[in-house]
This record gives sequence, C-alpha cells and structure tokens, in this order.
Amino acid sequence: MNGLAMEFPFCSNPDCELYVRAGEPGVLGSGNWAELPDGRIVGRSIYSGVYMCDVCGREWRPVLAIRAGTSM
Repeated sequence: MNGLAMEFPFCSNPDCELYVRAGEPGVLGSGNWAELPDGRIVGRSIYSGVYMCDVCGREWRPVLAIRAGTSM
C-alpha cells in the first residue's frame, strides 16, 4: 500500500464505523481489508473516485448513478 492510500480513511463515508485511518488509536495495521467488531471482513475499493469499504460502496454506487442520470 502506498502512502497516498494510507492518508485517506479506510472508508470515506463519515457515517461508517470504518471511517478511520491507519495509525489512529484502535486501528491495527493498514491495507485494503478490515475486520468489523462483529467479525465480518470487508475490503475497500475506489468508488466514484473515493476510497470506500465495499459495504458502503455498493450502497452509494446506485445513488451516484441515479444522480448522474445513468443506470448501473
């Protein structure tokens, strides 16, 4: 993982529990996978130009498409 990816939160959705950065208290490690408190493991990707966990990215992508006037 490069430094640029590490400076962004794991998920760019401020309402997500994964809106954290590597090195913050309670965050262990860095990378493109995270474990939620309930044991689920999720990845992250770039959705519409921003890093988002795959849970939020899948929810937001259809909304962004509707706002852009396209279908997914």
